[in-house]
Amino acid sequence: MSDHGATRGIGALTAGNAGEREPGLRPWRDVAAVTRCSGEAPFPPLQPDHLFFNLALMPYATHPRVCARGQAARQQLSAHRLADYLNKTERVELHIVNRAIEPMLDTPGIASVGRDDLLAIYTDEGFHTWMMERFRGHLLKQTGYGLPRTPSLSVARVLALCEAVPATHRAMAIVAAATVTETLITGTLRQAGACDDIYPPVRGMLSEHGADERRHQAAFIRFASEWIPSLSSAERGFLDALLPDLMTAFLAPELPAWRAHLCAVGLDASEADLVICESIDPLEVGVQMMEAARVPRRLFERLGMTCAERFAQQASRWRPP
Repeated sequence: MSDHGATRGIGALTAGNAGEREPGLRPWRDVAAVTRCSGEAPFPPLQPDHLFFNLALMPYATHPRVCARGQAARQQLSAHRLADYLNKTERVELHIVNRAIEPMLDTPGIASVGRDDLLAIYTDEGFHTWMMERFRGHLLKQTGYGLPRTPSLSVARVLALCEAVPATHRAMAIVAAATVTETLITGTLRQAGACDDIYPPVRGMLSEHGADERRHQAAFIRFASEWIPSLSSAERGFLDALLPDLMTAFLAPELPAWRAHLCAVGLDASEADLVICESIDPLEVGVQMMEAARVPRRLFERLGMTCAERFAQQASRWRPP
């Protein structure tokens, strides 16, 4: 989704200001998952060929050493990857986005994203966390797969960057982090469930989440489009230096988690390292990071920032640690 196309949906966030919405857009109370998903979707029997996450996003899952262990190993690996994705998403929503909403509510001079819009996002993010918690419980009951709650390395990296800045800049840093994560997440949501063998409740949950996140993406694009030009040259310089590191921290592969997943399906540590080494092309990772960051890169370029160029350099130089 381009940044131009993404900005069109912001009016759908709010229930008020109907006269300011584009024709055909529906108010937040009619479209948000929190207002529409009153019941629980059915969980049909899990089939042997079902997966929980798109293998196209898991290059190690099609390595010959994994394939030799059969479909059950791939299904288990996909469950681990879904668990990590839910953990990452939950931490983004609670510790980055909703934390950023607080200073955003107090930012003066933002005409295109109102208080109702921001509070709607805050509500959505809380509901998504609740929705995922309910999903974990239903999945365990119906399929026997538990999705453990573990730390997210990428979110920890982002938060560490925000905490390392001077105290006077931390609110700015967390808003920048939320802008990055909310403009990146929609593409992954689309891809994660975008194959026919994904277990239907997973596809449904990701679809509901993705619909909300597309509206959030639009809101953050509009907010940043007014907020960044209002900053002083020193503040814009601070963001220009921080943004590439935030994007890299969020998008770089979480290799320790992937190693743990491979060991969980029976590979030893040296085999897991070999599988990862042979499955990951650093140049391809760089290309994927660039594509995943397409929306924020275009946004920041349009706003006269130089951070996209530095991020491109970081992505092209990515290598396994």
